[in-house]
Amino acid sequence: MKPFWNFPAAAGGTINSINNAGIETFRGNELDSLTREICQNSLDAVKDESKPVIVEFKSFRIESNRFPEKAELIDVFNKCETTWKGKNAKIEQFVEQAKYILTNNEISFLRISDFNTKGLEGARTGELGTPWSSLVKEAGSSNKGDSSGGSFGIGKSAPFANSKLRTLFYSSYDMSDFKSHIGVANIMSFEAKKNVNTLGTGYFTNTENSTAIEGLLNLDPTFQRNESGTDIFVTAFDPKENWVEAMRNSVIFNFFITIWQKKLVVKVENETISHENIGSLIANLDDAIEEYRHVKDYFKLLTSDESIKVPYPKKVYKKLGNFEEGEATLYIMKGEDLNRRVLMTRKAGMRLFEQNRISGSISFTGVLIITGKQMNQVFKRMENPAHTDWEPNRIEEAPTEAKKVYSDLRKFVKQTVQQQFQAETTETMDAFGLSDFLPDTTTVAGEGEDKKESLSLKIKSITQKKKEKPKKKLKKKQPKENFEDELVDAGIAPEGEFAGHSNDDRNEGQGKGGGTGNEHGEQGATEDGTGGTQDGKGEKEKIKPIDADTRYICLQKNEGLYRLNIHPTKRFEKGKLEFKVVGEQSDYILPVLDVTSEDIQITSIDKNIVRFINHSGKKPKNIQVKVDYEQYCVLEVDLYEI
Repeated sequence: MKPFWNFPAAAGGTINSINNAGIETFRGNELDSLTREICQNSLDAVKDESKPVIVEFKSFRIESNRFPEKAELIDVFNKCETTWKGKNAKIEQFVEQAKYILTNNEISFLRISDFNTKGLEGARTGELGTPWSSLVKEAGSSNKGDSSGGSFGIGKSAPFANSKLRTLFYSSYDMSDFKSHIGVANIMSFEAKKNVNTLGTGYFTNTENSTAIEGLLNLDPTFQRNESGTDIFVTAFDPKENWVEAMRNSVIFNFFITIWQKKLVVKVENETISHENIGSLIANLDDAIEEYRHVKDYFKLLTSDESIKVPYPKKVYKKLGNFEEGEATLYIMKGEDLNRRVLMTRKAGMRLFEQNRISGSISFTGVLIITGKQMNQVFKRMENPAHTDWEPNRIEEAPTEAKKVYSDLRKFVKQTVQQQFQAETTETMDAFGLSDFLPDTTTVAGEGEDKKESLSLKIKSITQKKKEKPKKKLKKKQPKENFEDELVDAGIAPEGEFAGHSNDDRNEGQGKGGGTGNEHGEQGATEDGTGGTQDGKGEKEKIKPIDADTRYICLQKNEGLYRLNIHPTKRFEKGKLEFKVVGEQSDYILPVLDVTSEDIQITSIDKNIVRFINHSGKKPKNIQVKVDYEQYCVLEVDLYEI
């Protein structure tokens, strides 16, 4: 029978509009989603594991009259237009665009081909549950193995999100040497004839049952398949951005481990990404993007002789089975300016997510790879559809035990890092790593044994006082008894960390993280809620002190570069920060040279005063500040609403 477009009738069933849940999942992030899902699916279908899977993305154009049964598909869109006219503006816009594309002289395509894969097995019979049926005919279905990347059957919608016609053609050469092809148009229901509506999904086939057509489909004149594998032709592929660069970066970002392990080679247009050049490609990533800096840390770990490999110990669980020793391996390395995170992956090697909040006092990086069959099976079931998190409650028959399984893994990561590296940590203490309690303070060698530095903890309260003349000497305040010992016993700070510091020299009024709360200095608030002179112009500015947890760490002493984390207790629109140095006799202003932050918009910097617009409500604000001070100092940062 001659091939045709078959749109099965709904027969009184659901009428489907244009908002397909699977396609909408990838809307707004189409290219990255396409890259992740395609490469993952190809890795899951590997034929010979001793060789890499090869995935190729290649664009091309053909004359529109070569589009399979184009006139018939145009007629389908005409019926869609008649059915939905005046009822759904989004459908009307989509149909108008589709008809315009099909009536052009040429149509753009993206060919996605994989090699060293099994092809779409099951195309010959169309049997339910086969890879062909799962991909082409079944909704929300996946029959992949325990070590595979996907399990929800949603990823197959990613190519449709990249087609302005929402139409694909699949061509397959499977392990039984059966060659086949079929087209799928995932559009919307329409009235095919009076009172008969379609389901909305149509097939380019040669039977009423929408089975595969025997033989390969050759749409790309420059390509011919001679071995097993699958070709996907994405119709009307016309991305707005530089798709080659975007796809290349997505491959590097998501699959650098798999590529480095020689399991995957990706070709994007005329570029090849393999184990031979992955190192140089990663080195060329933009350091201004934090995620790319993390990739560089992970790759440095994987290729360094200094990395440490620690196998996951044997675990026994009543409902979820036993994990043998070594079913997962943790790779870790210590070094300067590393990201202090562990990248979590499974056997497929695709990036999942990063575990952080492991240790702020240790500069390290890590990668955890789950390779064991049982462990892969359990964590695959926890994985969310976007492959960005593990959610124990997804294992419905044993959610409590699943939480313990995940908790055990997180504890293993954290404890391993601390056991391997904690003893080596001496002078450097990161404020964020002290579990949000302590600032990073250091006695600089050679500056004398009498130098005192303050450990400030928390703003207890902020009150408004009338401006008073500075006192020659601030009253000293005794800290909590045995405070240092408690920090050591609690594991917050290592033994000997406070050598050379005198707790008797803390200044009265200091709050946690350097905020004083009660002493506002020259620009401080008065009882009527107004401040002193601003910007040297003498005008009054209404300000309200805001209670906040403030922590900081010195990034580069000689450059005067610090990182702050400020967590306010209330929402506000505009704010002001005052920077001071806590001194022995009195506090004095700390000139600010530059401030950068993604959480606030800086409006002005005047000496030690930084004014800003708050874009993140009550959320913590990460701020990098450069001050005119080349030595370690005890910062005092006051926050006000203006």
